[in-house]
Amino acid sequence: MSAPQRRVAFFTIGQSPRNDVVPEMASLLGARVRIDEFGALDGLDATGLAALAPKPGEYRFATRLRDGSQIVLDAAAAEARLADVMRLADASGYDVLVPLCTGTAIAPMRTLVVEPQQVVDHLVAGLAEHCRKVGLVVPLEAQVDAFHMVVPLSCETLVVHASPYEADPEQAARNFERAGRELASCDLIVMHCMGYAERMRLAVAQASGRPVLLSNRMVAQTLAQILE
Repeated sequence: MSAPQRRVAFFTIGQSPRNDVVPEMASLLGARVRIDEFGALDGLDATGLAALAPKPGEYRFATRLRDGSQIVLDAAAAEARLADVMRLADASGYDVLVPLCTGTAIAPMRTLVVEPQQVVDHLVAGLAEHCRKVGLVVPLEAQVDAFHMVVPLSCETLVVHASPYEADPEQAARNFERAGRELASCDLIVMHCMGYAERMRLAVAQASGRPVLLSNRMVAQTLAQILE
């Protein structure tokens, strides 16, 4: 008798499906895992999207719309919509719920939640115990000064920005090359957003000459063991 199919729900603070992220993660989970995707911005028109724009001085998130373009959201508003969408799926028989963001606060659920920020930040904190300096790449320049880990790192940190949602491929390549050069003095670099892809990690690694960790891969490999 074959093993029962496992069911996972992925939740983006943008619009689903996240074809830029989920296929790479799915390849690590195997064919026996069924993935359903939900978006906090699904079904919103231009007026609804505009209502979620960042408030002056408030923390903000960058995410992706279905057409691949970037949208910047007020963090508190995005978290509230994400919580509503996750609650709707919480009673639907999923084995695990996985928000596709490393910065959102997640409300308690009855279903097991693999929260990327907790997975990534605690792993990085453990690795940082033996580092002199850790580099972090975040999407927005406005996030650099306000960025914080859920677990304080024991070593120096250096935060730079490069958006995974840059529409111009040549500009995107320059951004990741710049980020890598700026972090070349670090012992370890972390791409601290679920939207970063393997090609972006490689660009930073090549420019920096340093080991680079990809957040969505760390989460997917953890998830694969849970579902095995």
